[in-house]
Amino acid sequence: MLELLRAAATLGQPTGAQAFPDDVLGFLLHYPTVPDVAAERVRIADLLGEGGFDLFAYSEEIPDILVLNFPGILIEQSPEYLFEESESLREALGLTAVTPEIPQAFADGEAAGADAESLDGIVSAACKSKAASPGDPRWAIKMLKVDRAWAAHAVSGRGVRIGQPDSGVADHREIADGLLIHLGHNYLDGVADPTDPLRASMAAAGHGTRTSSQVISRADFDIVGSAPGAELVPIRAVNSVVIGAGRAVARAVDHARQTDCHVISMSLGGPIAGRALRQAIARAVRADLIVIAAAGNCVRVVTYPAWDQNVIAVAAVDIHKNRWRGSCRGSQVDVSAPGENVHVASRLPGDGGDVAAKRAIEPRGQGTSYAAALTAGVAALWLEKFSRADVAVEARRRGIAVQELFRAALRATTETPAGWDGGQMGTGIVDADRLLGMGLADIPGPIPTEGAPLLSGMAVTDFPPAMQAEASFIATDWALRDVAAPGLLESALPARPSPALAAILTRTAPEAFPAPVIISEPSAIPASMENAFRRLATGQSTGLESAETLDEGGALARLKSEGSQAILDQAQAALSRRANARPALVDPGVQAEALARIAPVVDQLMQDDAADRLGDQQTRVVLEALVRLTGRPALRVTGDELDDPLIGDWASTLRPIRNRWRRHVRAVGRIDVEVVPGKWVHAGTGYRIADNRVITNRHVLDSFVDQLPSAPGTQRFRARRPASIVFDPDAKDDATRFALGDVVTAGARRVGRFINLSKLDLAIFEMASDNGNGSPPPAVPVDQMEGLDDPDLSKLLVAGYPAEPVRPGETDDDDAFWARIGEIYGDVYGVKYISPGFVMTRPGQVATDLQGWTFTHDATTMRGNSGSVIVALHGGVRLVGLHVGGESRTQNYAHDLTRVKAAPDDAFDANVLPAIL
Repeated sequence: MLELLRAAATLGQPTGAQAFPDDVLGFLLHYPTVPDVAAERVRIADLLGEGGFDLFAYSEEIPDILVLNFPGILIEQSPEYLFEESESLREALGLTAVTPEIPQAFADGEAAGADAESLDGIVSAACKSKAASPGDPRWAIKMLKVDRAWAAHAVSGRGVRIGQPDSGVADHREIADGLLIHLGHNYLDGVADPTDPLRASMAAAGHGTRTSSQVISRADFDIVGSAPGAELVPIRAVNSVVIGAGRAVARAVDHARQTDCHVISMSLGGPIAGRALRQAIARAVRADLIVIAAAGNCVRVVTYPAWDQNVIAVAAVDIHKNRWRGSCRGSQVDVSAPGENVHVASRLPGDGGDVAAKRAIEPRGQGTSYAAALTAGVAALWLEKFSRADVAVEARRRGIAVQELFRAALRATTETPAGWDGGQMGTGIVDADRLLGMGLADIPGPIPTEGAPLLSGMAVTDFPPAMQAEASFIATDWALRDVAAPGLLESALPARPSPALAAILTRTAPEAFPAPVIISEPSAIPASMENAFRRLATGQSTGLESAETLDEGGALARLKSEGSQAILDQAQAALSRRANARPALVDPGVQAEALARIAPVVDQLMQDDAADRLGDQQTRVVLEALVRLTGRPALRVTGDELDDPLIGDWASTLRPIRNRWRRHVRAVGRIDVEVVPGKWVHAGTGYRIADNRVITNRHVLDSFVDQLPSAPGTQRFRARRPASIVFDPDAKDDATRFALGDVVTAGARRVGRFINLSKLDLAIFEMASDNGNGSPPPAVPVDQMEGLDDPDLSKLLVAGYPAEPVRPGETDDDDAFWARIGEIYGDVYGVKYISPGFVMTRPGQVATDLQGWTFTHDATTMRGNSGSVIVALHGGVRLVGLHVGGESRTQNYAHDLTRVKAAPDDAFDANVLPAIL
């Protein structure tokens, strides 16, 4: 082991800076005793063979933690591999624990702008509310009854200091008064100035400005914070509200305590309970600080640090006192506060920094970040009302921390609307007036709150100290899959524990590991289909015609041109053919229910105001159901033939040229990863090209291969798990399975789990030419390729292995179309399908795709289709692209290979396929 760290130590460029960057390979080293930094630098250099790293003490106050950074080496590895390397380093050095910084584990969506094709923007579109923003910029203050508290108790937060670890702050008139810039710090860059640089590359640029406005904005301008008399210490500690190990955040929490802050407001969260951050929070609570954190956004489960028992977790509601649709929730939530369409001070990259920019207000701020910040201001009012000294005396008298006294008061005085879900959203909505009206002696005793998530029945904090950070990451990863958190890329294997953690789990609970999924087995017919219609249309990562184009030549246009009865007849015929072809998989009763519900909506859509109905939930479901049934079928391939009960209108296109597209389809195989000996799990799709090479997505590679640091212009990779490609249409015949070998070349940057159109999502593997049973199917000559610049090229075909959609633990959002219902369509997953469709957006026209690599299409795909080949259905039926991923009910993304050939990224070896790339 330590292959990664040895390579990093060879190529790293020491700076001597004492910084905590979140994108550079770095670790926190926890020592059993205070180490000698100089001696440790020598010892680590001897261990790794080179000295290309920075090493320094976490702080003067906490000298038993050292920070190890490899400047110039970006984090390009999976969390699983980073934890493996951490454990190897811990054992080699005899440390208590080693915690790695990890890449962003999920997209949050809160900080995204209007562009729905950005990394967080796509997730944002799925979890943000489209409700109109209230006209009153101070409605949130009024809901929390903060205005009443100001008047009744003569408070404003004066004399209270709030520390805010965030992205820093930018110049804005709403927060100009009340900021203690001179007490702040920038721990990401190791400098004193906490100014937010507002870089476009930051996922959360301007976030700290927005959150601070909810706390300290004075009443002089448009909005007002909940504590307009308080002071705020801005501490730059994040570029994204989704954190990894939180090294910089931990240091920021200590900084807040060391600068005499009284409240800490953290509008951030992630999957790891890093040892340093947990200890920093505990130190703050012991020092009588109140610590508040946002529950998290869009991923459903409460993130860290909100679930820490030393933290008050805040979820978000809308103006009607209902849960904001994107709010994380769970038993760890204490209270809720406004987090939908909150008016916030806004600074953005490229805004010019002029007078107008410094006055800008965003009326549609959404996220638990704002709920937490508003609650932090309420804490400041409480401390001013009762004085920090008296609060501390009362807490001491009871033998509890100030944090627990405030939590008890806060939870006891909330407003509880009718139908409130106290098990998920806390005791209710913060009521500042009632809170300040309750005397210290009247505060009830603290109620035990839920804490760490469970892994294999154990709280992650009960694992050995060296394993707790990884245990929290694994627990969060598995929990996200249970609730079907938004996922955009169509290949995502569950995180696997490092050998050390796996040994503990196997010993304590062998059943802890998620069973490997045999994708090719059909799903069982459920006993109840109560919500079948609501989930009818599409599955997660399934791309059909977008809602925006349904009235532009899509399903609605077909209704108008062909008539409702003709469309319904097509749908009924298609379902009947499916039922006859696959009687064991289809539930006729569910089919009948679907048709019965489709019919009246179709009739309504034939009216003149049909376009006005497109935003209606049920209308959208019906349109997409019709698209799936009659417009964008997924046609199963068996041998060289189609199992085609849904071929419908596409028969006239596909059948005359079947010999042309078949040669491409034969070269398509399913990429599997061996998770335990002999057990293969579907990771994506691949396509055999010349010289026994397979082309697929970089993010498919990321699921079982890690990139090692290498010299400029070169690439090095290390396989974590064995992988193979099987060409059998049913993916069962191992005689057609061939091992995947070395990575020939790949896009420069790790893609991770979410679409990022700035990265080349393409990889090429060597493939074994002989498996002892014969040769693989013929490759299609790579010079037979066509670009999508031709406007006459509109129809295309995606060939791949769609996997079964994620089925969530709950579907409590009316518009959460989590699963295609196999009981309606009779689909079998993990086998070969072709899916015809249309080009939607041409290369060079997709927002945020600065390289011009990407186009979008509306063919039906699902997770598992990553790496699927895309061919044009005209002329010579030539290769045009490589499928990347998609977002349910919007569109699918793919690389135009001619564009990649013209402008590959810096690392991709364009000479590997001279005819294409």
